[in-house]
Amino acid sequence: MGGYQVITTLIKRVGGPENAMKLAAAAGGLLLVAGGAAHAGIEKATPAIKKKAEQLFEKWRSRAGATDELAGSVYTVTAAAESDQGVSFNVGDTFRVLERDANAVLIELIGNDLNPWVISADLLAEISGFPADLDSAAPEA
Repeated sequence: MGGYQVITTLIKRVGGPENAMKLAAAAGGLLLVAGGAAHAGIEKATPAIKKKAEQLFEKWRSRAGATDELAGSVYTVTAAAESDQGVSFNVGDTFRVLERDANAVLIELIGNDLNPWVISADLLAEISGFPADLDSAAPEA
């Protein structure tokens, strides 16, 4: 009975059922107008937001630079070595570059079940044709 009493009290305060219906219709119309304006604003803003997102992505991509060129490249080990993590590299082993961030290189040692490994770019450059610096990064043929 409490909800019914609240509604009837509100209807009486606005001057009866006719005025309550007019106010409800006006409120609904206002919501429709506001919703339409919001939708139009979003539609208009979407290309600008998309353009800004593309600009930010391109900026990030240009910073990554040569690292993208190396992803997927396969190199052959020409000198035996062991990494700080205990990963053994033997002559003839091959590894695939998954990602590079400065001196840290994420690789897949092909034939090793414990992949992936993060190995120093300096070590990889010493034992294979992997480029030591990002400026001379060009995948092995």
